[in-house]
Amino acid sequence: MQKQEKIRLGFIGAGGISRFHMAAAAKLADRVMLQAVCDINETAAKEKAGKYGILSVYTDYKDLLASSDIDAVVITLPNFLHAKVSIESLEVGKHVLCEKPMVTKAEDAYAIIRARDQSGKQFMVSMNNRFRKAAQWIHRYVQSGRLGEVYYAKTGWIRRRGIPVWGSWFFDKNLSGGGPLIDLGVHVLDLTLWMLGYPRPVSVAGKTYAKFGPRHKGAWPGKSFAPHAAYTVEDLAAAFIQLENEATIVLETSWASHIEQEKVYVELLGSEGGISWHLNPVDGREEVKLFKEEDGVPTDTVLHFDPNDERFDIFESFISCIESNSTPVCTAEQGLLIGKILESVYQSSETGRQVQIQW
Repeated sequence: MQKQEKIRLGFIGAGGISRFHMAAAAKLADRVMLQAVCDINETAAKEKAGKYGILSVYTDYKDLLASSDIDAVVITLPNFLHAKVSIESLEVGKHVLCEKPMVTKAEDAYAIIRARDQSGKQFMVSMNNRFRKAAQWIHRYVQSGRLGEVYYAKTGWIRRRGIPVWGSWFFDKNLSGGGPLIDLGVHVLDLTLWMLGYPRPVSVAGKTYAKFGPRHKGAWPGKSFAPHAAYTVEDLAAAFIQLENEATIVLETSWASHIEQEKVYVELLGSEGGISWHLNPVDGREEVKLFKEEDGVPTDTVLHFDPNDERFDIFESFISCIESNSTPVCTAEQGLLIGKILESVYQSSETGRQVQIQW
């Protein structure tokens, strides 16, 4: 059998999150070639190239996309560029792995789907938390029907102090699209919908607050705001989401809030049992509790999972999709659902009314 040629990768963006993808690619040296990296900060691009053995450096992503030596790109740019660069990459025949959030405007998701379908290339959203072992076990358990009808879910990612002041674009709504809702909430919302089989949302009621950032409070411990930094996003958001199967999701997310400690969780209530998933954001450990009833007696089961490198696993999954021409786990259609929900939360907060989602 003929040996498959290596997939030649280009990395568009050399910021902090890019290192996870580059490190994963370096571990797949028998299947991929780290061909190029691009960033307007040439120093950052050269530093990443040297560290991970990347062959070429660009400062204009259009030049990288014009190269015939690139098969696939990994996009780790500020949020407002995700859709634009994804579409341009697909249009010139590149496979795409795009960091979350896929879009800051739901309408852009349709354009990504069209570009993907017309190009015949793979497009995947980097929702890494789905690849954690405990999260995957819960997905299989719920989809097997053993939890019965799951009718209620509560999920959140709330921080005590954690406004990301190292990159001012994070709290510029024109560049980021929003605050913790679009930064952290997207992760747990995606996890919850995925565990439930991704039913469509039909309505959303939400509210956002900015009680810390405008006062330059709530930054990571030991970090501080730039003296005159403008803060135009929320630092807490809450939402009530109704799904087409009549199940509901309650979502909460914050960068800063007066709570005991940071909390990342999904809780599912089904007719035959309940599940609680908690993630320690420091060491990546997961705790899962299963609540059932046996012979009329309530039972609690605590499940333990060995930690895994979920960022490597999602990258390897992306490469496998290209090699086998198979549908990615994290699709653009799912990104569209997320985009509609997030957009509706902001709209509901602005209008003070529930938003009906149109399909």
